[in-house]
Amino acid sequence: MPNDDLTENPVQYKKAVTLAHAKAKESESIIAAREVRGLADVIVSEKRTSNVVERIYENKKLCYEEYVAQFRHELACIGKEIEEYYVKPGKLLLTQLQESDQSFESYFRASESDITLISYAIEDFEKMWVLLFQESQQRRQWIRELDEALCQAEVTRAERITVVLSKYTKMLEDISYVLSSDVHRFIHKEAMMINQALLANRRAISKLFLNLMEADLKRDSSYRYQLEERKEVWKGVQKKHLISSFREFMESERIQNPISVQMELESMLEDQRILAQRRNEHLFSLGSLLPLEHTKAEINAWYESLVDLNKQIDTHNVQSMMRIRLNYEKVCQECLEKLQECKQKLIDLKICTHKEAEKIVNPNFYQLIGMLQVQFEAKIEKMDAELEQLAKNSEINCRHLYQYFQDVLAIFDVHHLKLTNQESDLQKALKDCRSKHENMNKLREMNLDIAVDKLRMQSTDEKLKACLEKVYFALDIIGNGYSIFYQDLVSKVITYPRRVRHELLFYSAAISRYFYVLGSYKGKTLKKPESSTEGKREEGEITQESQEIEETEEAI
Repeated sequence: MPNDDLTENPVQYKKAVTLAHAKAKESESIIAAREVRGLADVIVSEKRTSNVVERIYENKKLCYEEYVAQFRHELACIGKEIEEYYVKPGKLLLTQLQESDQSFESYFRASESDITLISYAIEDFEKMWVLLFQESQQRRQWIRELDEALCQAEVTRAERITVVLSKYTKMLEDISYVLSSDVHRFIHKEAMMINQALLANRRAISKLFLNLMEADLKRDSSYRYQLEERKEVWKGVQKKHLISSFREFMESERIQNPISVQMELESMLEDQRILAQRRNEHLFSLGSLLPLEHTKAEINAWYESLVDLNKQIDTHNVQSMMRIRLNYEKVCQECLEKLQECKQKLIDLKICTHKEAEKIVNPNFYQLIGMLQVQFEAKIEKMDAELEQLAKNSEINCRHLYQYFQDVLAIFDVHHLKLTNQESDLQKALKDCRSKHENMNKLREMNLDIAVDKLRMQSTDEKLKACLEKVYFALDIIGNGYSIFYQDLVSKVITYPRRVRHELLFYSAAISRYFYVLGSYKGKTLKKPESSTEGKREEGEITQESQEIEETEEAI
């Protein structure tokens, strides 16, 4: 309401404006009737001799107008003083609301980044909920305090206006410028206008309180919506972080290539090297098993030892694969424990319920674990197949080696049997020659004894000479018999090396044919021939024997 030099009392100003509007609406007849009613009932003639009454009247009028002006001035002063009661709480409320908004905005700015949200927990959001609730309660308390302060200001205004009205009612009555009823009517009109203004202020205060509470509720709802939205974003970030961390865990080197499996493989390879070295040494010992120095029982024992070594290697491989399988199962069990840990973390962080956690974990995590198990099974199956194939190959190779050795021994046995038969034939032939020579020599010795006996019995020289001739002849026959016996022995013995050489050539050809060797032993002369003719004859015989052996090989 404007205040100027002419109008200082808003109530008076409002009253004047109201009367002006009322008069503007009245008709001329009503105005004339009111002017007639305003005429005095008794006309007093003017006394031109004295103006005391007029001066008193003018003095009272001036006092009346002065009191009315003071009355309106005091009302204006009360309005200015009460205005401070409005400004100070209002500024305080604005400052408090601004500080509250800034403090809560700082919390929201801290949670805007997804990286920051990872470190948040559900307790942080609950804390923000509590803080928002406390801030809302505090703001509403401030609004209520403002409303109470404004209402108290209006009460104070009403009390002070009441005092002023009572004061100036008495003062105006004491002046007696107008009747007491007119004074009360004037004060009543002023009080009515003041009451209307006070009621308007009350309505404005109530509307301000309502608007502030409504704005605070909207702000609270907006903050709650933003907080709920950040909470959902936090849940999504936590889910993604949990899934990505589990994927990183599954793709880590510790899971894809477990250290325990690597150590077990290294131990397995080291043991395999040791066992393979022992088997190689045992295989190389086969070269020292010469046929004439070792029996078949020793060779069979050697093969049984080789089979035992192969079984030890197979047993070691099976046990190692079992340990590797157990280590892989431990890794898979560790992955399942990690899965349960992630699921429990989702529930503990209150990101989702148990069923929602199952829906998140089952399609993603179990698929990764299944793929890892398939990968491990493929590795184990491949290693099992390779080890099984290696064991089969080793068994086949060892059996073939033993069979080769048995076949070679059979060839050698045939060769040895033939040599033994030839030696037996030679011994038999020599024995027959010796027996025949001994029998013939006995007859010759008997004839010699008879001739010697006759020589002893003769007494004449002629007979002695004749008997002596017979003795010499018998001795010559015995000497010729020994010469023939020697020649027979030499003739039989000298053919034996050739037969042995021939058998050696056949043995060499059989060995070469068995092992698919192109070259073979061709044979050499056992001694240096005495003449070139005999040497050529020996070489011709060797060449002929070699050709016969080659023809035999080609025929076979």
